[in-house]
Amino acid sequence: MFLGSSICHQIAERSYYLGDLQMPVCARCIGIHFGFFVSAAFLLVGPKRYCSVILRPRQLMVLGVVMAIFLVDGGLSYLEISPSDNLRRTLSGLALGVPLPFFLVPFINSFVFPGRNGNRPIETKTDWLWLPGLYALGAGAILLADGNEYLFYLVSVIGLVGLFCFFSANASLVALLGFDRSRISPRKRLLLAMVVTLGALMLVATVRQSLYG
Repeated sequence: MFLGSSICHQIAERSYYLGDLQMPVCARCIGIHFGFFVSAAFLLVGPKRYCSVILRPRQLMVLGVVMAIFLVDGGLSYLEISPSDNLRRTLSGLALGVPLPFFLVPFINSFVFPGRNGNRPIETKTDWLWLPGLYALGAGAILLADGNEYLFYLVSVIGLVGLFCFFSANASLVALLGFDRSRISPRKRLLLAMVVTLGALMLVATVRQSLYG
């Protein structure tokens, strides 16, 4: 709960439970970060590992449309036009978390592993099937978690790891691009981004706990 408080409101009625035990992040956040971890893990260790070529504009547009589902649902809920339930929050969170690594991971690989795999994460029509497959995996695991103790803990832990990976990957964009002309190697810049991300998350969580308990 301490680590989850770094980025999540942790509102009880918007979170999943196992008995009286609350998941460390809300339904929408677990969708984002669990989905991000599963998708990033697939690209890092699966058949697409080391891919280092950014998707084509049309492919990026398709992913953008999918990720826009998150913005639409969040906007409708925030404006109280169409209040979300936990199912919709989870599914819209996955719509952001699952596609995002298909852009971020190849970009990071192009710096850290240049030329090792000169392919895109999506090359053929068949490759598009990985997206709904990863989405279904994430949705199934999260939505079944409140009925199984081991799955509940697994989803919670992966969600927290995914939280760190999500913000580390975005910080890596800044580190890799912002220091591109420096003498610091890409791998050291990547490590620096991870350390800064961890420190920032811990600091925010500590301040929130101090202020709100």
